[in-house]
Amino acid sequence: MLVLLVEDDTSLAAQLIDFLQCEGIEVDYAMSVASAKEIAVQTNLYSRYDAVILDMDLPDGSGLNLLSEDILGQGVPVLFCTAATALEDKLAAFSAGALDYITKPFALPELVVRLKILAQKQPKKADVMFELDSLCIDFSMKIARRGERILVLSPQQWQLLSLLAKHSPTPVNKDQILIHIWPDQDVNNNMYKSLLTRLRRNITKYDEPELIHTIKSQGVVLRCING
Repeated sequence: MLVLLVEDDTSLAAQLIDFLQCEGIEVDYAMSVASAKEIAVQTNLYSRYDAVILDMDLPDGSGLNLLSEDILGQGVPVLFCTAATALEDKLAAFSAGALDYITKPFALPELVVRLKILAQKQPKKADVMFELDSLCIDFSMKIARRGERILVLSPQQWQLLSLLAKHSPTPVNKDQILIHIWPDQDVNNNMYKSLLTRLRRNITKYDEPELIHTIKSQGVVLRCING
């Protein structure tokens, strides 16, 4: 679980980070609106936070600004942790999109429970990595490796490999492949076989085990021969 903590009280932040890490929760820390923006943008290149702990009053502005500008990523659960106890502050936070609100002082175990409940409301992240034998596919970066080799794939080869990986170890039939790769074209059998052959040759070289198999009456599957 990864959370972003935005808190300008460094002493409190240190206590929170220590406690959360003991609970197995990873923490990114920012002490201002500006630093939170920078960290969030960098992190969102690769993943979304499971939750955000956000203070209301920060040195360079309000935590509400981070929500209104959608810096934290769409759909990321936000818990306000603040000394602001007025009803209007709470209503403003919920109106901006916060899902929870806790006022200082608070019990650390209570904060952890609230965070875990928030994280359960977050849609599950799609798998971005696939590994089989020495084959590794990073869907987010669109990079495939076999051992130390970076595979140089055509767009159609990448589409086919991604399709097989996402269905692995279940076979994908020929019709599914044709619709996925050539949705608006009439494709002859030679084009289909040629694409499959080129992908096989790119993935398997030297003494590497074959990973793409054709199963009669079922289709094509990406898996180890003993899998």
